[in-house]
Amino acid sequence: MARFHHGETPVARAHILLGPAVLVSALVGTAALSVIASSHVTPQPAARTTGAVTTAKASATRTSAAKTPGWRIVASFPAVGGIPVSGTLAANSAADAWSVLTGPKFAAVYRWTGKAWAKVPLNSKVTPYVRSAVAFAGDSASDFWLFSFYRRTEAVHWTGNAWRISAIPSWVLPKGARGADAAVFGPDDVWVFSLGAGAYAAHDNGHGWAKVKLTGAVSEVGAVAANDIWALAGKVALHWNGRAWAAIKIPSAAGKPPESFGYLSATGPKSAWVWRTLLLPGTRSVAEILHWNGTNWQPTAATPADIIYSAVADGAGGLWATGLDINPGGFANFYHLTGSRWTQAGNPAGVWNHAPEYLTWIPGTRSLWGVANGVTAKGLDTVILKYGA
Repeated sequence: MARFHHGETPVARAHILLGPAVLVSALVGTAALSVIASSHVTPQPAARTTGAVTTAKASATRTSAAKTPGWRIVASFPAVGGIPVSGTLAANSAADAWSVLTGPKFAAVYRWTGKAWAKVPLNSKVTPYVRSAVAFAGDSASDFWLFSFYRRTEAVHWTGNAWRISAIPSWVLPKGARGADAAVFGPDDVWVFSLGAGAYAAHDNGHGWAKVKLTGAVSEVGAVAANDIWALAGKVALHWNGRAWAAIKIPSAAGKPPESFGYLSATGPKSAWVWRTLLLPGTRSVAEILHWNGTNWQPTAATPADIIYSAVADGAGGLWATGLDINPGGFANFYHLTGSRWTQAGNPAGVWNHAPEYLTWIPGTRSLWGVANGVTAKGLDTVILKYGA
């Protein structure tokens, strides 16, 4: 909200794309349980009436922050019916983040208050939208938007003490879209990008929705601030400065082989990252990492991982990535790029192995959130992770 076979290029290793179901199967197949500590959030039935956000003391056992600001578990959700719940995260600041988790007969929305994860009550009308959510974002305890394929012409809005369901134009989430992304900077500044359908963005300024023309259909979005939004449209990076969209062309690789782009992340108008995947002769796919420094795109060092799950900027001029080393053992790790060097970080305490589904940078900080399926002493849980303060 929220992606390859070893290559021989000097700036990258190749990486393999795995879907969420394959990730879970691979994780279970390569992992054995270890006796380690884990906290849990017990899924609760959706509330029948709306009400104020409540801190989930009974349903969420939160671990204390580590002495060092490394990766750690903040909350954990057990599998439902033997199947892990799936979660994603969105953050606007250190004091405000949102997570949506879904699974078999389970749907939940949580908000980070700056001190704890608080469960937002759902009602029977809103729950189907949450189960089919494709994009969400919020900027405060009283301003959270969720867009869903349950009903493409309606959006749900949490106002702090109640849910509201409002009509939206059919072109905001067109039938041809394979998904969506959203950015919220206030009740009068809401963006929605339908992925792969239509060369435009949808913007609500508090008075109504308007189409904002773009140079191409968007595949990914990275929102930093109201005047600093990035989007990826083919081989062009689009940047919103609060007044207009600018198109920044990404250079083609030498020889101009077939290529595609992904893993867009940014921390400002002069720092953005994108991964360029090249299809070379012999069906080899090679991924190169490019960094926008405000003037041009520069190649940087490749991760040592064989498979990349997720990648995001770290807020300090580098990158965090999660990936899998196929040999030996097929273990997932965290990788951190600082300068021109990648270092490897182990799993957080309480997780023997993991398959991250989503990482997100916390704007204005050097901290990150993550959601992962983690093998713990109690089974395959979904965990919310945090790095930094």
